[in-house]
Amino acid sequence: MTARLLPVGAFVCLFREALESDPLYQDLWLEGEVSDLSRSSAGHVYFSLRDDDGCLKCVQFRGQALRQHHTLRIGDQVVVHGGLSVYPRSGAMQLVADLVQPAGLGAASLELEYLRQRLEAEGLFDPLRKRPLPASPGTIGVVTSLHGAAWHDIVNVVGRRYPLADLVLSPAQVQGAGAAESIVQALQALLQDVEVDVVILARGGGATDDLSAFNDERVVRAVFASQVPVVTGVGHATDRTLVEEVADVSAPTPSAAAEVCVPSIAELGERLLSLESRLIWSLAARRADGDAALQAAARRLLASCPVPRLREHSSELGTAANRMRRAVGDRVSRGKLSVALSGDVLAALNPAAVLQRGYAALRRADDRLPVFSVAQAEPGTTIVALLADGTLKSSVDVVLPRATNVIVS
Repeated sequence: MTARLLPVGAFVCLFREALESDPLYQDLWLEGEVSDLSRSSAGHVYFSLRDDDGCLKCVQFRGQALRQHHTLRIGDQVVVHGGLSVYPRSGAMQLVADLVQPAGLGAASLELEYLRQRLEAEGLFDPLRKRPLPASPGTIGVVTSLHGAAWHDIVNVVGRRYPLADLVLSPAQVQGAGAAESIVQALQALLQDVEVDVVILARGGGATDDLSAFNDERVVRAVFASQVPVVTGVGHATDRTLVEEVADVSAPTPSAAAEVCVPSIAELGERLLSLESRLIWSLAARRADGDAALQAAARRLLASCPVPRLREHSSELGTAANRMRRAVGDRVSRGKLSVALSGDVLAALNPAAVLQRGYAALRRADDRLPVFSVAQAEPGTTIVALLADGTLKSSVDVVLPRATNVIVS
């Protein structure tokens, strides 16, 4: 038989795969004392779990460490859940822990806490996914026991507070063997057959052991998958179940769950009266504001009305027109007087009037130039004399100086 040689790294990887694929080694519950405790800068927790007979290295990665409800200390006696793995670089076997709890809690409590942390890691309990309840539901589905007090309490509360809502019961067994399957079937049947606005999942009080159905993973996932908001009313105040963690709203009792789901019709009536009063007051205030604004606008409109200005301008125009007419009349009168005076002057200066007084106007015959001086008429010059009643033509014989008579032939 030929020996098969393997590199160390390959063998370590094969060994790790074998450990991590074996269900037995991936669902281990170990008890021991915490030692060699340290925390990395990344938030991972490294420790050893030991007892008198052995020691095992453990690691709890940051995501799981953040969900721990208590701080690990050296010397703590704890119960650890996790799976075996191998760190390839050192070849050391270690337990990858996903839950570390104080010892002495009991197997049921440890299993419940492990399930709680696993579902929380999946986001089933995330507050951001929780939905608001309808303000005025028309139909409310109820999953509870037909013969229990929870159903009667819900009927009484809804009938008193908001009788407009319809209640639809999908009966289920809420405790004992088979309760989880019964609750899941009742919830699924209700959501498939009836169009409801919200679902109440409820049960009355009882012992802690009777709450196991409300911690069952199947019930938790069925509530998480509901298309409408789910309100729980588990009448056991000392223990909080996983169903209450996943529900959109959790109430301490079935009656409280019913009160959460419906408004009070009396409170609605008071609110309507309050809204009516506020509406009347608001309308009155709006009307008063509108009247004030209208009056202010009317005053502004009246102040800007053009009629008084037009009347004032019309009066000013009439006065200006009268002044203009008087000024034009005065100018015309002065013009007529000036023309009359100018006519008298022109009449006095008219050459014809001068000729009427015995004067004559002389001009040379050849060039028709007026004669103003004796120097313009040499002897032999023919001149024409203009008189008032005609014209004389003559010839100059002698030119005599001033004070000497001029003889004209």
